[in-house]
Amino acid sequence: DTTPTETDVPCRLNPDFAGGQQAGAIAWTHTLDLAADADVREGGGRGEGGATISYADGDEIRIGTTRYVVVWVEPHVRDGPTPFRRAYLLRHEVTWPNL
Repeated sequence: DTTPTETDVPCRLNPDFAGGQQAGAIAWTHTLDLAADADVREGGGRGEGGATISYADGDEIRIGTTRYVVVWVEPHVRDGPTPFRRAYLLRHEVTWPNL
């Protein structure tokens, strides 16, 4: 099913290719800051009793014509009482022109 579950979700996309390459086993190209109650899901996890984290594709995010896959999601608290979620994204190949 390719029907979006949500559209026009307020967010802030941040390029972070360098940061995503230094992390080791996990890689990302961008981060996406969203409201704390945004429904965005990662594909990674750790099995019960296991020490190894596995990484798999999570939700697909589309901004304009560019597609991203969610690699990891974590909660954050800004400099104040407003929590938010940060999703780490890996960009799919781009089809040019990318407008």
